[in-house]
Amino acid sequence: MPSVRKKELLADLSGILKEKNNFILTRYSGLDVEQITGLRRVIRNNDGKMKVIKNNIFRLALKEAGDYEDVLPELDKIMEGPLAAVFSNGNFPALSKELVKSAKDLEPVEILAGCMDGKFLSKGQVMEIATLPSHEELLAIIGRGLKAPATKIAMGMNQIIASLARGINEVAKKSGG
Repeated sequence: MPSVRKKELLADLSGILKEKNNFILTRYSGLDVEQITGLRRVIRNNDGKMKVIKNNIFRLALKEAGDYEDVLPELDKIMEGPLAAVFSNGNFPALSKELVKSAKDLEPVEILAGCMDGKFLSKGQVMEIATLPSHEELLAIIGRGLKAPATKIAMGMNQIIASLARGINEVAKKSGG
C-alpha cells in the first residue's frame, strides 16, 4: 500500500505534467545546497520549475497524466539513480539553453533527455534546441531582413532624386539660367 507521502508526490507530479508537458531530465548528484539553489534560481528566472523525482513515481505520473505513451519506453532506458525533472512553463528553448549553460558550469549536472509536446528528445536533441536563437534574437534577425530592402529602396529613390536635380541644374546652366 503506497504511503500518503507517495500519493501526494504522485498527485503533484501528475498535476505538473498535465499543466506543463515540456521537461528535461537531469542528473544532479554531487551538487551542494548552494549550487542547487543557484540552479533552481536560474530555472525559475526562465519560467521553469525543478523537481527532484522518484523514478517509479515519475513513471506512474507519466502514465496517469496521459500523452506520454511514446515517451515512457525511451525514458525507462535512462531513468536510474537520483534524477530531477526541469519543467518548462513557456519558452522551452530558452530554458534548455540556460540549463545546458548551467550544466557546463556545474560539472555534476548532466542532461539526460527531454520531452517537448509529447515527443521524446534525446540528449543531443535537447542540446540542439539549446543552440537555437532566442525569441528576441529571431526578431532582430527578421528586423534586419526587413530593414535591408527598405534601405535599398530609400537609397535608390535618393539617387533618382539627386540625378533629377543634377539634370535640371545642367539644363539650367545650358539655357543660360
